[in-house]
Amino acid sequence: MKRSRPDFLPGLLLHAPVYRLFALGLSLLLGWLTASFYQRSDETELNHLLETQAQRHAVQLSEEVLRGRAMGAAAMLGINEPVLKALVQGRLEPDAPQVLERLEPVRRALDAESISVIDASGRLLAQAADQPASLGQQLQDMPYWQQAFAGQENVYPIAEGERLPRRSFLLAAPIYAEAQRTGLVVGVLVIKLSADGLDSSLRRLGEHALLLSPQGLVYASSDSDWNLKLAHEMSQEQQAGLVAQFGPAFAAGVQPGRLPFDPAQDRVELLGQRHLRVRASLQWPDATGRWQLVLLASPTLQASRLGQIVAGVTAGLLVLALLLSLLRAAHNQVARRAALARSEAASRELMQLAQFKERQSELSLQLQRARELPALTQALFTEIGRFLPVHQGSLYCIEPGPDGQPELHLAGSFATASAPERVAIGDGLLGQCARERRSLVFTEVPAGFWRLESGLGQALPRALLLLPVMRNELLIGVLELASIEPDSGHITTLLEGLLPVLATNLEVLLAERRLERLLAEARAQASVGRDPIDGAGGLEYAGADKPGAAAATQAPGAE
Repeated sequence: MKRSRPDFLPGLLLHAPVYRLFALGLSLLLGWLTASFYQRSDETELNHLLETQAQRHAVQLSEEVLRGRAMGAAAMLGINEPVLKALVQGRLEPDAPQVLERLEPVRRALDAESISVIDASGRLLAQAADQPASLGQQLQDMPYWQQAFAGQENVYPIAEGERLPRRSFLLAAPIYAEAQRTGLVVGVLVIKLSADGLDSSLRRLGEHALLLSPQGLVYASSDSDWNLKLAHEMSQEQQAGLVAQFGPAFAAGVQPGRLPFDPAQDRVELLGQRHLRVRASLQWPDATGRWQLVLLASPTLQASRLGQIVAGVTAGLLVLALLLSLLRAAHNQVARRAALARSEAASRELMQLAQFKERQSELSLQLQRARELPALTQALFTEIGRFLPVHQGSLYCIEPGPDGQPELHLAGSFATASAPERVAIGDGLLGQCARERRSLVFTEVPAGFWRLESGLGQALPRALLLLPVMRNELLIGVLELASIEPDSGHITTLLEGLLPVLATNLEVLLAERRLERLLAEARAQASVGRDPIDGAGGLEYAGADKPGAAAATQAPGAE
């Protein structure tokens, strides 16, 4: 066994070409892994940017429709125009000339397709339009009339025509008996606008954008081939609503086409490329449900390809240089071994042993500091209890479990002994807070989560807070607090300045705890690997010439 130990380094030099090929392959693998990690990071950042962009454009699109000139004109006419009030109250004949004279200039100024006046019974009384109106038509079953007659301004997108459906917006506003919004609603004013400009607006948002109706119909998109196609299968109830809203294009059992992808997935395969998908709800008061703005973006087009290449090449070159330096160090070691005497080898071993003892003392000091975690927990809850109405609490830190997966370990608790020692990530409210990395606040705490106890009785908390302890986007732990006071927002505000300090200290202590585990492993290896010096019972550094140590030098992880 001893005879084979000094032969390892010469054998390594003998097979140096194979070692270089191994080093090159390992560096390429690690470079590819680094580039993949960089790409995933870029995708995460891109996803956040897309979510922000989708929310902003959804709000902008909602404001353009609800706060635009057309809706403002409809609302003002319904409040202030006496001719319209007289028409819906029966003091003027249907389609009276003075009504049309008042509506026609507004229609032309707004470039609207039509402006209609409907009375309280849902009957069409007047309409300013290029085409003749169907006066007397009953519209009381239409959702936009029902919402407007209930006093709510609303948007109702429609599509008309069978072969080439024409898309339009119906903006409905109530007509009040008095010149104020709180008065009696006596009729409804409806302005019809073309929706063809939506496609151009969506093309400016990104690579691909869709506007989905509550039934799952693509009402507008950046690609005109997707318009009026379904995003998913419809139920009979949804199909009936589709026919009622979008007219004869889908009547008589006509089944519209399907999109070539599923916009409900977080990752969408489109044109042979993987796209990220985000969505945002529009604040349109449509009686049929919520409208959705969907954005798709390809990470390969948006992410920095140069950054991925630089990161991968840099990591690969560093690993390759490290492995080649190990080979060079082995060559130097063989050269020195021929010139050094046995006494020098013994001195080197004693020096290595002294360095190991010095490192062992340093790690022992860090181990002693790691034992202050309970004291930190006690000081934390003591400090919180001085200025906040907190009656129970617990602090958990992230540590690996028996299977190597991270989980929440109880670091300490306050005024309770029933807190679990370990909680899996995603398990319960604590695990969910750790997974989502966001605060969870409950003002109505269900029974069974916490129970505040004292010598006089028990009580349920009125507020429960779960706060992630973060440092530099890294989750360190979770702080759980229970209080009888219902004002959880006040507690959360005061804790904002305390959580960063807690994260810093907790991170240091957890790092020291990990160093403690490493120190225990070093002790075990040192006690097993000691051999006599010169066969005389002396001690030498842990396995300097053992085959296991040589194998560790050869293995990529030994560095």
